[in-house]
Amino acid sequence: MKILFLTLLIFKTILGFCQHDTVTIQLNTWGKDDRFHKYENTLALFKVNGDTIQSMDFEDLKPAIPIMIKKPIGYKNYAYGYLFFAGSNNSKNEGFVTVLVGDYNAQNPTIWVDNNQNFDFTDDQKQLLPYYYQKGIEIELDNSTIIGGKNKILLTRTMLFGKLELRKQKDDYYKYYYKDRTFIGLDLTYREQRYLARTGIVKLDDDSFRIALHDGNYNGKFNDNDTDRIVIINYNDSIFDTTNDLFASKISKDKKNNYFEKNGNVFEVLTIDPAGNFIEIKKSNSDLLFGKIAIGKKIPKVSITTHKGEKKNLKKLNRQQVFMYFTSLTSKNFEKDTAILRKIAAIDSCNIRVILFLYTNKTYTVRIFGSQSKANYTIALGHKLINKKLGIRGLPQTLLIGKRRRVVKYGLSPEEYFNQLQKLN
Repeated sequence: MKILFLTLLIFKTILGFCQHDTVTIQLNTWGKDDRFHKYENTLALFKVNGDTIQSMDFEDLKPAIPIMIKKPIGYKNYAYGYLFFAGSNNSKNEGFVTVLVGDYNAQNPTIWVDNNQNFDFTDDQKQLLPYYYQKGIEIELDNSTIIGGKNKILLTRTMLFGKLELRKQKDDYYKYYYKDRTFIGLDLTYREQRYLARTGIVKLDDDSFRIALHDGNYNGKFNDNDTDRIVIINYNDSIFDTTNDLFASKISKDKKNNYFEKNGNVFEVLTIDPAGNFIEIKKSNSDLLFGKIAIGKKIPKVSITTHKGEKKNLKKLNRQQVFMYFTSLTSKNFEKDTAILRKIAAIDSCNIRVILFLYTNKTYTVRIFGSQSKANYTIALGHKLINKKLGIRGLPQTLLIGKRRRVVKYGLSPEEYFNQLQKLN
């Protein structure tokens, strides 16, 4: 009986560890990606003639067809437009959701979004659109097959004051390509900004960071292979960069490839909710290199650009140990680690070199940091080619190479490396 009790206790303990290793993150907020503020996408509006609108032909790529609609009554005039949404499924206007605007030249026109795809706007909810400097409104587009699958769009009044050339280009574009309908003018249109990232916070015993599922094909589904992405950023950051391999990984149909790296830890992705409401991950004990160079192998030829704009080749450091630290200003332990880098660089400058690769969206930040820090080590610009050549897949990360540029170790923290050097001296 005692043996049975101990067996059950051990099994329960093991099961507890397994459950603890698996983390389910609720993705219950919308996040902004790197395109949110950059793109100037316009919700173009065209006059409604009677009860008929034209389907979206997108620059005459397919013949437009007339569509009968049902309008809410009580408005002087009406305009219609389309929001691209690959999760839309209707035979008349596939891939687009139709919107109707009542009193489009009023200060606050009324908008209806035909989410149920029946072209009857009397059964759709209405909202008031903003005037020029008023706060925008948010609308959601519903995937027709995935329950809860959505995209969210912020609509604000088109603001092109002072941008005369861009204004002319856009006006001419709609008038030229949509001759079968009447464009109401750019001043009466709206800018659309898309929330495509479902986000949450990963909270571990010794770390926290933000994670998102990004809908790369605008369909309200968040687990499409080779299109949608898992994106991670530091806890204090707010923009999810989908273009940088350090932060974004495409979802693969081969589950063995669904990994990401953060703060020196590799995580395996176990489950992705199609509607983007949650993701299940666990720390991986896999021995996969995950793009890293094997220990003892020589790194490829790498040129770096210092904060002063100087070009240097790592090949010239063949006879020295080089400790490389890859980071951003908001990375975990940034201040502590950079302070220790100074100590490492001061131990033996003839045989040990330290290089800090700083990753930032603005290169002048590297110049400013380099000049203000007055570091006794090299500060270089981090970029995609460095990541690819050296197998860097997350920040912060370190790489120690020995003589003849051979890999000694990844993931050795500055503090650990400093302590090792102290013991040798």
